[in-house]
Amino acid sequence: MIKEITAEEFAGGVKNPYFDKLMTKIEVALRKEDYSVFCEVGEMNGVSAEMIMRNCLADWAQKLQEHD
Repeated sequence: MIKEITAEEFAGGVKNPYFDKLMTKIEVALRKEDYSVFCEVGEMNGVSAEMIMRNCLADWAQKLQEHD
C-alpha cells in the first residue's frame, strides 16, 4: 500500500525546476455546464476536474498531430 502524502508534507516539497521548460500555464473560460461535466467525471475517477481537462487536451493535441 502506498502512503498518502499529508498537506504538511506536500507544503514542504520542492517545486519542479523544469516546470517552466516543459509546461505552459493558461487560463480558459468555460461555461458552467461544461465545467460541471468535468467535475462529475473527476469525482467518478477520484481526481480533479482540472486533471480531466488536462488529459482531454493532451489526448486531443496528440490526435491533431497525427492528423497532420
